[in-house]
Amino acid sequence: MTDIQHLANLLNIDKFTDNYTTSADLEISEYMTADGYDLHIVTNDSMHLQFDLDVYQYIPSLNDIIERIKDLDSDAVVYVSDFETYLPEYEVQDYIEQHKDNEDDE
Repeated sequence: MTDIQHLANLLNIDKFTDNYTTSADLEISEYMTADGYDLHIVTNDSMHLQFDLDVYQYIPSLNDIIERIKDLDSDAVVYVSDFETYLPEYEVQDYIEQHKDNEDDE
């Protein structure tokens, strides 16, 4: 099992994907503004962004991303445009290690 699959299990979701054509319940990606700035998006509905909740000027922290994922149903699919940017391997491994005890209790 990969770290990303393990994280999906810990967060009780179906899977993470980088396939944009997949119908996702949460999108984590980057948008470029007309004037060349990058914005980071964590949204349930990319057609109706809530700027105070969904849009980040800087890369959102792993904790911010995980909090949004925890609000999803157990059959949820999460689209991630770039795993190394939004779910860096070392941060995912740290999260898994910190929450290993919670998984063992279940």
